[in-house]
This record gives sequence, C-alpha cells and structure tokens, in this order.
Amino acid sequence: MTDYWNLTQTWAWIRWRDPAKVAAFKAEGHIGLAEAMMFPDGTRIIEENHRAALLDALRTGRITTQGQETTAAALVSIAPDDWQRIEPVAPSQARHAVAGNRRVAWHGLRFDAAVAMRLWPPMTGVSLKI
Repeated sequence: MTDYWNLTQTWAWIRWRDPAKVAAFKAEGHIGLAEAMMFPDGTRIIEENHRAALLDALRTGRITTQGQETTAAALVSIAPDDWQRIEPVAPSQARHAVAGNRRVAWHGLRFDAAVAMRLWPPMTGVSLKI
C-alpha cells in the first residue's frame, strides 16, 4: 500500500527531511507552510525554497499528484504541463492549491511519499517510518 502526503506534508519533507515534522501536518488543519515559520529546535533547513523545488519536480514529471477539482469530485491525475504555480489559497479555502492552465484551485492534493523521499533523500540516520 502506498502512503500519500498532502501538500503541506510534502513541503515539510522537502524542507526538513524530518518524519516528525511531516507527521505534524497530517491533519491538514494548517494553512500552508508559512515561509516565516521556523521551528525553535534549531533543525537545519535542507531545502530553503521548498515551494520551488516541488513545483520544478511537478513540471518535469519527476513527481506526480492527484487532486479534486471540487471537494465532491473524484481524484484525478494532474499533468506536468498543467502546473503553473503551487500555493495555498485563502484561509476560507484551506488545503486548496492553485495549479493548471485553467487556474484550478485543486482540493485534496495527494503526493506519493515514497517518490518524495527518493527525490529528496533523508539525512543519514533518519528513520523513514512516517
């Protein structure tokens, strides 16, 4: 069975490569991964521009995602050519991301955790049990 991460979990992995930080965003109650958010534990930032890193991987097809065009719609694959930008939108639309030539505000984005961990390998000694 494949494990999937939401947008914020995927960004957290790219930025910190820390399973605890990924787990902290599982509930999707967070409105994105704010650029100014810093954890006070002194964890080294591995990928400072986590948004650009993920967008590049999506555009080149190195990682793919599924999303819903509305909260009631079925999950569909989002083509690499459709990615123009990726960002959380208004707090009233928490957990949406903007993507695609049609400027679709996608809901429920799902990223394959194993692919993300291959593209952005964990630091030595980090357990991959998420």
